Amino acid sequence: MGNLGQQGSGHCQGGLSHHRRVRGGGVAVGREALVGLRERGAALLLAWLIVQIAAPVLLGADAAEPRSPLLPQPIQYGPPRELCKLANQAINESSGLACSRRTPGVFWTHNDSGDAPRVYAFDREGRDLGTYRVVGAKARDWEDMASFRTSRGSFLVLGDIGDNSCERPDRTVYIAPEPRVHPKQRGVAGSIKVVLAISFTYEDGPHNCEAVAVDPKQNVLLLVTKEGGGTCRVCTVPMRKSGSARRIAQTAATLKIPTVSAMDISSDGLRAIVLTYGNAYEYSRQPNEDWPAAFARAPRIIKMPRRRQGETVCYGPDGKTLYLTSEKAPSPFFEVPIVEAGPGK
Repeated sequence: MGNLGQQGSGHCQGGLSHHRRVRGGGVAVGREALVGLRERGAALLLAWLIVQIAAPVLLGADAAEPRSPLLPQPIQYGPPRELCKLANQAINESSGLACSRRTPGVFWTHNDSGDAPRVYAFDREGRDLGTYRVVGAKARDWEDMASFRTSRGSFLVLGDIGDNSCERPDRTVYIAPEPRVHPKQRGVAGSIKVVLAISFTYEDGPHNCEAVAVDPKQNVLLLVTKEGGGTCRVCTVPMRKSGSARRIAQTAATLKIPTVSAMDISSDGLRAIVLTYGNAYEYSRQPNEDWPAAFARAPRIIKMPRRRQGETVCYGPDGKTLYLTSEKAPSPFFEVPIVEAGPGK
């Protein structure tokens, strides 16, 4: 019994001892694995901390902060194309362009200096729809126009803002109701009356300017000066009625853009297109952002058609498609169409 007990005890001890060695070996392996895991975990944690610290530097200061509302999605434009030649031969120096806010498919233009204070209506086929005299306006050097709509109706904005010699004491922007135009009318003669004449001077002295646009939501005019040296200024003038006979155009931004000849703001108020004699530059802003912030970002360059002397641009009624003319008789009428993405694109 004793031997059996000793044997059994020895077997059991041996077995237990063997079991302990195995488990001990297992414990030893587990500790090594745990150390390895801890080391790898520490390395991963360090890498994660480096990324969190470095990301704002590499990606921008706002990378670690909640993202602000997105800017409007970039529009995909197709190749520019000429739609037609304008039938009205009196349009020999088209210097301003605007789409109708009242009649779909109608566009407005005016001539450069030397013409009477009048605007011309035409359609996408270039047909002459009418000529309208602007009562209460003078035409010293009309350089650009715009259109907008409010609860009070549709309006045309006419910029007598040119100043090649930089010597004019003031400039005037005229606002008049857009007349009703029937798409089937031809060569109508009519008139419209100025409801607001905004005279202004620049805060730092005279500047030449050929670009004006309107933001009816902020009730402000935007102008881009025509400067040399590859830079220009964006200036703002309030549109609200004022007791002052003359207003001050204040500088809102400086753009690194060559000679600017026209501009426009999209109907949703989120895009501004600035035209040169070559291509155009588009700026976008967030719904609650002001224009100086938008103009502080790099613009998008949009290829424009070749023109003899292109001094006009406007967004179409969709707020996306771009249209242009040129100072030539008969004046060509161009379109820069948008390309709609197909299903699944």
